This record gives sequence, C-alpha cells and structure tokens, in this order.
Amino acid sequence: MDELTEARRAALRRFIDGAGGYGKVAARYGLTPSHMSYLSQIIARGSTAPLGERSARNWQKRLLMEGDPILHPPLNSESVTKPPIPLQAVIERLAELLRTVPSDQREVIASVMGAFARKPLPELGMALVTLLENRLGENN
Repeated sequence: MDELTEARRAALRRFIDGAGGYGKVAARYGLTPSHMSYLSQIIARGSTAPLGERSARNWQKRLLMEGDPILHPPLNSESVTKPPIPLQAVIERLAELLRTVPSDQREVIASVMGAFARKPLPELGMALVTLLENRLGENN
C-alpha cells in the first residue's frame, strides 16, 4: 500500500471522527447503503480497497469538503498528528489583533483579509495572524 493512499484513508478517518462518527456522517450527507459499505471498507486500517484520485475527489464532493483534504492529504506524520486549529479560534485571534492595528495601517493586510473572507481556511487565517503579530512586534 502506498503512502498517499494510506494518507487519504487517514484523512477520511479524521473527517469522520471530527463529524461525530460514521453514523452521523452517513445521516448528515445522505449516504446510500452502498456508499456506507464502501466507506467502511476504504477507511478500515490495513484496507486494500482502492482509494485513488477519482475516488478521493468523489468522496470530497459527496461529503461537501472544502479544499482537497483527501485528494492531497499531508504525507508527513508531523502534519497529520497536529490537531487542526479551530476556525473560530483563528477568527477571534484576528479580531483581537485587528483592534490593535491603527486604521491607516489596515490597508497593508486588506488583500490577505479579502482572500480569507472569500475562503476562510484556518491556514490562511494563521498566515494573517502571523502577519499581524509580526507587524505589531515591529511597532513595539
């Protein structure tokens, strides 16, 4: 079994765990019995069921996932084991940082904020937090 396929399986398992488990995912996304059967086969540890690019893309679409967390999962174990930063925590930190930035300096971060508003990915939010923290560190 190749590393990419196993990373895809692990990404699917994390999604299912984060969504409350297999039963809740099946109910929430209206999975048919055949989908549920195949899903249980592909997420099983040691599974040999195929999970190629097309299947990964189909599961992302079926489960309404943003980005490509299954199609292009992280391959190194360090990024897999790090818990994701909750989006709400990123938004709260951004709001806290923005309150401290003088209004005439907010233009500098406007493009990044616009991208974050269009697609609120935690990674983009963390980049924005880092930018703001570094900017504030320079002013102190």
